[in-house]
Amino acid sequence: MLNFPHSMKLDLLYITFIIFSYTLWNSQAYGIQLKLDERSIKEAVQYGFDNKDLTHPELLKAWRIDLGYGVGSATLVTPYGGLIILGKESALKFRKPTETEIEKELEEKVGKLSFGCGLYGEEIDFAPGCKALLEYKGEKREPIYTNLPAPARYTKTYPTPPKYWALCFFSFPMAGISTNDTVTLIITDPKGKELRFTFDLSKLK
Repeated sequence: MLNFPHSMKLDLLYITFIIFSYTLWNSQAYGIQLKLDERSIKEAVQYGFDNKDLTHPELLKAWRIDLGYGVGSATLVTPYGGLIILGKESALKFRKPTETEIEKELEEKVGKLSFGCGLYGEEIDFAPGCKALLEYKGEKREPIYTNLPAPARYTKTYPTPPKYWALCFFSFPMAGISTNDTVTLIITDPKGKELRFTFDLSKLK
């Protein structure tokens, strides 16, 4: 067994503490914030409020993966992103969001990864036939919430394909998922076509 001098033991203890502190800070500074502090809440709401004229995709561009028109897109709606949208919607009503509205928005995101997906199909009732899975480290999770509208909306190119478009929502349990890892949302349409959206959670707020 190694017998270090007392001063060296203190130095080693200090270095260990610094490394631990940095690791802890780093894990909190990056990745999705599961619990927002007051400053982040005000920041997100104010950003949405000040940019009410931007579209939802423009506001949530950092959280969005777009595979192109006629293919599909997916947005990871984090607690921070959800408050941005709340700020925008409140601004359009010429008011600030209430504390109750903010608390409700945050509560709806607790313990979940929530996605809004713009999907395309050739039948007006295609959306309910879409399936979603969340892949994490080889494990596939089923959604705990889905919202698949029927009928879908006409696209801007109707009746030329793609004819229909639908905004679909899926939520998955987040238990056991690290905010420093990646997850892949897999969408399968009624005809078996598969879309994959991989999100690096460490780069999102």
